[in-house]
Amino acid sequence: MILRLEGELASLLQAIEHSREAARLLADVPGVQHQVAEFIAEYLERRDAPPGPRELDEAEASVDRAITLSYGRIAHYFETKARILCLKDDFDTARSLVRRAIELEPREGMDYLRRISQYQTTRVKIDVFSQRSEWIRSRDSFRREMSQFRTQQLELLGLLAGVVAFVASTANVASQASGAVAVRLVTAMAGALILVFSAFFLMINHSLWRRVALAAALGFLLLVTGLLAPSWLVRI
Repeated sequence: MILRLEGELASLLQAIEHSREAARLLADVPGVQHQVAEFIAEYLERRDAPPGPRELDEAEASVDRAITLSYGRIAHYFETKARILCLKDDFDTARSLVRRAIELEPREGMDYLRRISQYQTTRVKIDVFSQRSEWIRSRDSFRREMSQFRTQQLELLGLLAGVVAFVASTANVASQASGAVAVRLVTAMAGALILVFSAFFLMINHSLWRRVALAAALGFLLLVTGLLAPSWLVRI
């Protein structure tokens, strides 16, 4: 308790180690088991780094032992568990445990007003953590969308560069060929371009697959016509 009151994280870590040793030696005392959970919860709330699963599991197991040993009669044990579940992003259960702590707190107790004030503070803290968690999820979602957008833009630029090179080379070859062959090349080129862009837009938006399928069918028809059609048909 003295180490905890020093107010530094290093001292609080030492207090946690002493509490673990006390819990090992006094395994049947609920207050000692609860102290481990309370100190770990306080340390994780004050630390800048996010809590690890093993730390949260240890704290929750300790407070569960305390609740079991006390037959669920000690109100502030439930408030401690609410703080731990808040760190695990289980905000709904945490709020319900705070309500249970308020209901269990004996009104005739000397610490009633102080305890109720503490529970209300924990309730506000849960709401703040919930809003922060929602903001973090929104931020991460926005970052993923921006990353996907940049990737799509790079893919589109690469596709356009390939298309320009393809059109330029095809036009150059067609300009040096005879009339019928040139028409076949241009027709095949148009079909190939339609097929490429159809595939690209289908990758971006699957909901337009019917329209894309029609465009792809047209592109395939032009491609086959340009590659396989006899010269007399092209002349016509």
